[in-house]
Amino acid sequence: MSNLSADKPLPVITDQTRPFWTAAKNRKLVLQRCQRCATFNFHPKPWCIECGSRELVWTDAKPFGTVYSYTVSYSVAMNYQGWAADLPVVMCLIDLDDGARMYAQVTGCRPEDMRIGMRVEVYFEDISDEAGIPKFRPTRSSGGPGR
Repeated sequence: MSNLSADKPLPVITDQTRPFWTAAKNRKLVLQRCQRCATFNFHPKPWCIECGSRELVWTDAKPFGTVYSYTVSYSVAMNYQGWAADLPVVMCLIDLDDGARMYAQVTGCRPEDMRIGMRVEVYFEDISDEAGIPKFRPTRSSGGPGR
């Protein structure tokens, strides 16, 4: 991660990861999809996690998933005080509807209301002039915002 701001670290954007961060800036969730076996891959890498093929194409992903696991942080991570205002932070492993498992923050839900199996939907926040980040919130049917 590069430290564009002293408040929070930012990802180092490489040729391999740029499509992910740029799509998020444009409010789209994209994942690499293998042209040989159709597996969706997360995080960006040069080969398919299932078959090893290098025939990966950036593809629009469904914006929904299910919480596989989660943890709640009540302390500032890596000494970056910029996160203090966000505490507590709920970080989840999310099984996306397209099959990939993604690590992401869930907001709009009190930590005590989080549960494994909760349905979530993606939304995006800008983190720099060239990147956005996908975050998730409970879907309306999960009793989240707007119910």
